[in-house]
Order: sequence, then structure tokens, then C-alpha cells
Amino acid sequence: MPWNEVTRVESRKLFVHACEVAQHGVAGLCREFGISRKTGYKWLGRWHSEGEQGLADRSRRPHRIVRATPVEVDKALVALRQMHPHWGARKLCWLLGRQGMTPPPERTANRILQRHGLVDERGRRQEVLRRFERSHPNALWQLDHKRAIHGSWAARTVPLVVLDDHSRYLVGLRALPDKGLEATWSSLWAIFEELGLPEAILNDNDMVFHGTSGPSQLEVRLMRLGIVPLHGRTYHPQTQGKVERLNGTLERELLRDGHFRSAQELQAGFDRFREEYNYERPHEALGMQVPASRYRPSARRRPKQVPAVEYPLGVTLRAAQKDGFVSWKGWRIEVGTGLCGERVEIRETGNGIDVYYGPYRLLGATLTGHRRTHGEAVLTTCQPERRASPFVPAHPC
Repeated sequence: MPWNEVTRVESRKLFVHACEVAQHGVAGLCREFGISRKTGYKWLGRWHSEGEQGLADRSRRPHRIVRATPVEVDKALVALRQMHPHWGARKLCWLLGRQGMTPPPERTANRILQRHGLVDERGRRQEVLRRFERSHPNALWQLDHKRAIHGSWAARTVPLVVLDDHSRYLVGLRALPDKGLEATWSSLWAIFEELGLPEAILNDNDMVFHGTSGPSQLEVRLMRLGIVPLHGRTYHPQTQGKVERLNGTLERELLRDGHFRSAQELQAGFDRFREEYNYERPHEALGMQVPASRYRPSARRRPKQVPAVEYPLGVTLRAAQKDGFVSWKGWRIEVGTGLCGERVEIRETGNGIDVYYGPYRLLGATLTGHRRTHGEAVLTTCQPERRASPFVPAHPC
């Protein structure tokens, strides 16, 4: 037969019963029950004044809070949370400070929001993130196509998001009709005109950004402007963590509850969001400063048109055909259809060749197999290496 568990309230009843009924000495009973005489007399006093209810546990909450948050600060914090329902306690306290109030500690602010039912426990992040950033503005932009939005105007819109890695400044937020090259490039071209050229652009491996066997047409244009195209690892969106995090913020604060009747109305919403994100919304990774405080336009201004690639005299050049191949000494080397009509440089190595587009090394090819003639065409086999990312500059243009 198992032992019966005795609760603290039952122990107090036994103690009081032994004192009142059995009339044992208080000091001896206190030693037997393992409590002090002060505690014993306390429970006896409560029994005499309140009866059995006096033996129950009481709240340990203090009767008076000396440093309680002022009521006006409490109300202002709740009002700010209702105005910005997706902002956390740290950002809201920062806003209180800007309004001239003394904000409560972050933990206190969280408790106030919880008390008013304004915290979604499911969305709280427990782990500590490690953040990395470039050392100055325009050293790297992160670019992404967000998922398509099917609006009430019976057409879809694809948001193009461009973010500066160092300052988290939202460089561009455009509503595009599709993910195609022309729509994406026209928006980038306008952004380059407004803010100048970055040193590099990081994006995922979507078709418009990354060619299958060589650079895409978008990458070719970026290289001609002196912008290094970079790509994250396949199936690893955390490489573009900053822009992916921004996509989540955009979804929560604008798209999830927004109702837009046209693409123009959606773009107007994007413009308002970009203004608030850059100039009003504090960023925790920036020490609660706004992104605009750390961003400066690029000193590299956009030319009137995309310049042509130049090569030094005496190098071996080949033009890429429509199928994305170049011919060299009877060999056919695939460089990608994005280079169709462009000239590339061939450099011989010990057991193969390297292919360069201007200062950028595209691939290294090891030439293997036997050449064989079929009619007038010379067919060969080659095993190109995977294209390096980032492209390795070979010589200055």
C-alpha cells in the first residue's frame, strides 16, 4: 500500500490540532514538525482569527509596489503596441523615449504587454542569433523576389526586395508584374540611378538570377557594371537571412492584413512601408537606430548605359553562340546562354583552359576524351568545373 502524501495545509491542520486538542507543548511540536516557534505561533494565530481558511497559502505579491510603472507610461505603451502590433517591447520602449517619457525596463514592458493580452507566445524566439554584416554601406546588397501576390484586380504581382547588408536600409521595394528579366532589370536600373552601384549583390538561385551552366543575362549585365554577383547555397535561405527576415516583416506588417485594389495601390503601400522601415522603425541589430542613420548613397554613379567588356590586346577571344557554347581548337565549351553574342577570353592551363568574362573567371574546363569529325563539325567532350562564386577577378579592366 503506497504512502499517503501530506500537503502543507494538512501539516498545518495537524500541527494546530496537536496544539489545541492534544495540548502538547508548542516548542516540542515545532521541533517535531521541523518549523520554528515563530512559524508555529503564526499558524496558531491565523487559526484563532480566521479558522481553517487561515491555514491556506496566501499570495506573496507585495501590498505596495514602490517603483511601479506610472499609469500614463502603461497606457502609452499599450497605445504604441496597438499602433504597431508587430513591434516588440524593445522598439516600443525606444519610441517612448523619443516621446519624452522614461520607458520601463524591457522585461517590465513585456509583462505589461502580456497583462493586456498583446503578446503572442507562439511567435517568441528563444535562441540567440549570430549576425554578420559588411563593414560599410553598398558593399553588398541582398536581393530577392518575394512570393507572388494575387490581388483583387485579377492579376499577380511579384515584390522585388533589395536590402543593404550593412545598414539594413531598404534600398528598393517594387511591385513587378512577374519574375522575368526585363521587369527585374528595369527596377534595378532605376535603383542604380537613385542610389548608385553596389560592390556586390547577393541573391538566391532563381532562374533569373543564376544560369544553369553559366551566368544568366542579369549576371552578365551586373558584371559589365562592375558588380560582383553572389549566390547562396542551394536550399539554404539563411544565407540571405537579412532579406528573408525583411520578407517576414513585410508580410506581417503590410501584406497579411492589407487590402489592395490595384497594383498601383499596392506600390503606394510599399512606398509607405519603405519610408517607415528606413526612417522610423528602430532596428535591434543597429542598436535601436533606424537604417537611414547608417546608410549613404554609393559614390559609384550609374552610367547612362551598360558598358561593353574590354580586354587587353593579344588575348584569345571567342564569341558565345546562341546555344551557349564557344569553340576553341576543335573543342566546344559550354559557357551559358546568358553570354550569347558576348566575347569571352580563353586562357590555357596545364591540362585544360580557364574562361574569363572581362575580369571575372567563369569556369575552368578540363579537356578530356578524343576529338572526332562528323561532316564539317568537330565534336568533342569536355568536363567544365562548377562556376566559382564569387567570380574571381583576373586583371583590372
